[in-house]
Amino acid sequence: MSEHYEPDEFDEIAAQGGPVGVHRAPRTWWSRVLPPLLAFVIAGAVAFAIATLLWNRDVVGGAEPTAEPTVTITPSGEPSVTASPVPSATTQEPVASPTPTPTPTETEEPEPVILYDSQVHVRNGARIQGLAGEQQEALADAGYTNLEANNIDPSLIPDGTNVVTYDGERLADTAQDIADILGIEAVDGGGTPGGAEIEVLLASDPES
Repeated sequence: MSEHYEPDEFDEIAAQGGPVGVHRAPRTWWSRVLPPLLAFVIAGAVAFAIATLLWNRDVVGGAEPTAEPTVTITPSGEPSVTASPVPSATTQEPVASPTPTPTPTETEEPEPVILYDSQVHVRNGARIQGLAGEQQEALADAGYTNLEANNIDPSLIPDGTNVVTYDGERLADTAQDIADILGIEAVDGGGTPGGAEIEVLLASDPES
């Protein structure tokens, strides 16, 4: 006597047709597409996270600024790219120009002041007859007006040499002019032995 069983799931599969036994039922299309799609999305998210981390690290580390290209539209319509210059860390100090050296100027000596009306005594200590008168005439020819000729003791002539003496700094130029006219080298501003403003002391003939 045969036993009767209620139909189960296996009977339903057999009724549908197709492979029976160890063969699995066919998979739907979304079950085949979903795993690689999920793997692609996860890999993209990981790559984005790594790139974001590296970018933030460069910004925090204070990387040197680089020149950002700027786009300039030319009349022909073609864009041209120019790099903006990066500001330099150092600035060039201005070079000081050399100061010109002033050219030294020659100091002009003042013109000598000759007092032709000064009191001038020509004194003969050389014991040569008429020597004082001859020197007096030479000074008169040069323009001197207040002249006198006389004698002097030779012992009163300093160092026994011809000399022109004067009293006062204002007569220095005049005494030097008289010495030049008579050919006498020595000029002394320490005063005169006879009291005149200028005295010519002759110990010898200046022309000899």
